[in-house]
Amino acid sequence: MRCMHITSGLLSIVGAAFLFGTVHALLIEPINIAKVSTRTDGEVTGGQGRRGDPGSTDPLPDEPAETDAGEVEPAEETGSSQSPIDIDVPDEVLDAPVPEGTLTLRQSYELWEQGAYFIDARHEHEFEEGHIQYAAWLASSLFDTDSDRAFAIAQSMPPESTVVIYCVGGECDASHNTARRLEQIGFTDLRIMGVGYTDWVEAGFPTGEGSAP
Repeated sequence: MRCMHITSGLLSIVGAAFLFGTVHALLIEPINIAKVSTRTDGEVTGGQGRRGDPGSTDPLPDEPAETDAGEVEPAEETGSSQSPIDIDVPDEVLDAPVPEGTLTLRQSYELWEQGAYFIDARHEHEFEEGHIQYAAWLASSLFDTDSDRAFAIAQSMPPESTVVIYCVGGECDASHNTARRLEQIGFTDLRIMGVGYTDWVEAGFPTGEGSAP
């Protein structure tokens, strides 16, 4: 009889334990091992959880990520590296090849917007018919024919300022000749526009006409 009581007690304990285990398994969510994976370098990476969830170390989009050394890397930059132009001009026109060391149409326009001085080195009658807006006329020959007028124009610009000189574009000597004259009297930041006035007009950029004030 005593053995039967002991056996019955043991069965009751086992039954209670089994019932408790079954209820516990139904109430508690099982672990999803698919949410966590270990890389070959030992770093734990997150699965599908949101940023901040246990088991997730993926950064949010555009959020800087930490390096192994603990430093924060900047978020990846997006967009074009080229400056936008507020007039609809194709890139192949803005960035058309120019002689080495000269400015493209895009670079010229950007400097114009920044307030650089522009010098027209063509013939004076061509300047009067049309020129880049705010440009001054200063052909190299003016230093020989009317030096007072040439030096007056030169002295209206600070010698350390950026000066863009243009003519008909390409291998035009007129721009280079004017640049040499200005360099001789102390100008230090002289740029040559590789394209010509006609290219500026065809792009729809601002122009003026008449004699320079």
